[in-house]
Amino acid sequence: MRMLRELARCSGAERGMLVRAAIVVPVVRLALSLLPYRIVHRAVVRAAGRGRRADGVSAAVVIRGVRAVAARVPAATCLTQALSAAVLLARYGHEATLRVGVAKDDAGRLRAHAWLECGGETVLGAPAPGTFHPMPPLVLS
Repeated sequence: MRMLRELARCSGAERGMLVRAAIVVPVVRLALSLLPYRIVHRAVVRAAGRGRRADGVSAAVVIRGVRAVAARVPAATCLTQALSAAVLLARYGHEATLRVGVAKDDAGRLRAHAWLECGGETVLGAPAPGTFHPMPPLVLS
């Protein structure tokens, strides 16, 4: 019920973004589970490069929308959220950079984490300082 009240307070552009997020997040999640990453990444880059428009939706609103949808999509990992947000940010005229970092856990297994930067700031999935060693950034625009 709270979600419906919040949705009613959104502008038309924000509601449109939430509808897009409700489509993009599950599609990216499904694609990551079925396809090799390189194919998903290529599709995200293509989607991010298409149809840029500024509808007055800020990067913060896009990130909030992606987080809200991802909370309702099973196993929507940091990578799912970062790729989904990159597509939507590009759609609304914001350039995003996907960052992936790696680290070893206590058992010596490799762990990875994805986060998203926009305008030089981490806007989604900020890792704790010093926990992950960042790989070269992937610009998605």
